[in-house]
Amino acid sequence: MSSKTTNQRTFLDPIHGPIRVNLLDKTEKLIAEIVDSKEFQRLKRIHQMGLGWFTFHGAEHTRFGHSLGAMQIAKRMITHLSKSYPGIKKFKEEILIAALIHDIGHGPFSHTSEKPTGFNHEDWTKKIILGKSEINSILKKYDAKLPQKIIEIFNYKPYKWIGQIVSSYVDCDRLDYLHRDSYYVGVPYGLTGSDRIIDSLDIDIKSKLLVIKENVGLDTVVHYLHARDSMYQQIYQHKKNLACDFLLRKIIERAKKVKPSNISKPLLDWLNYENKSMDKIELSSFIQVDDFTVISAIQEWANNSDDEILRDLSYSFIYRKLFKSLEFRSDVKAIEISKIVSKAALLCKKKKLDPIYYAGIEKSANKPYEPYSPSSHKTGKAIFIKQKDGKIIELSKHEAYYNTPLKHRSGLKTCLVFSPKIESEIYKIKEFHRIFK
Repeated sequence: MSSKTTNQRTFLDPIHGPIRVNLLDKTEKLIAEIVDSKEFQRLKRIHQMGLGWFTFHGAEHTRFGHSLGAMQIAKRMITHLSKSYPGIKKFKEEILIAALIHDIGHGPFSHTSEKPTGFNHEDWTKKIILGKSEINSILKKYDAKLPQKIIEIFNYKPYKWIGQIVSSYVDCDRLDYLHRDSYYVGVPYGLTGSDRIIDSLDIDIKSKLLVIKENVGLDTVVHYLHARDSMYQQIYQHKKNLACDFLLRKIIERAKKVKPSNISKPLLDWLNYENKSMDKIELSSFIQVDDFTVISAIQEWANNSDDEILRDLSYSFIYRKLFKSLEFRSDVKAIEISKIVSKAALLCKKKKLDPIYYAGIEKSANKPYEPYSPSSHKTGKAIFIKQKDGKIIELSKHEAYYNTPLKHRSGLKTCLVFSPKIESEIYKIKEFHRIFK
């Protein structure tokens, strides 16, 4: 971050170039205050791609940079849409702030830790915006109703098209993270042609939907979905990523079971030994926990835990002694998968390893990276094409999409994850070549 004058702040971003915040503008001054809040600064300590940096060493980027980038994309969307619909300026501050803080509730390692801890980042985002937080105080100082207005945008109110800018299949979130993740991982898959997509956006007043003008952006949007699919298949759901997710999940499960001593209250609350509902966890505790907090604890367990399993799993995590991962073929039935898991469990027992922690299934499907699957007009969770005659058609019903392989993509990968200590025996399984890719 640099500053030319006291009236401007500039965030030098590798994706968007300089992101400038004009401190003489009331809304942008508010944005600067939000960025300086402890809840937003915490995002510098939350990796954007969870444990993706275990597999792709360049993926060290954080939710902080992504959040600024999403706001910048939203600003470009507003600038474009205001040319044909000036009324959008009335909602500018709510849209920009919603884009900026849409990920404020992420816990350590982003989505990776949600399953084992039972916490959803979207629920925490709402709790931070509405609860006793610096961000809530900043928003209310500007406008007492602003926190609730932000929540309404996440719920597609007062208009669906406003919510679509922040959360849909073509939104400021995805247009940033695909490009950003692609850049840091070092692959071209996520380059989506965002300028062309933004230029094709329109607001259909009658249906209250954000739409893509067919003659401008149809081909670009189909390419964008292919880009998402490539990132989904090759990067986000890489089998090594799934092995890392499995390992972290097992560390958390073991820590919850043995309850290590000398653990801080915030980390204790985050581990959620008693499986409390989110409303029973103090917000002040949650925002103290980040990737660094958890890594520090795991490092301590790797060296000093009295529990052999927790110590061994933690050592494997800290020193990247990763578990192995094999992807099942899509036609393998659930009963066959169950039999393979049972065989892996027996192999673990022969090596005196607890099969609960050293072998099992990890499934790839998770909320942010699902293939295109349109929902109803109620939420706008779909891509709507505005044809030349003005008719609105949902993309999956358009021939440009209907004839692509994307229509038949399942989006679910299932992997057998296991300790390297049983690797040679796993390869000797009779059905190995038939059931694994």
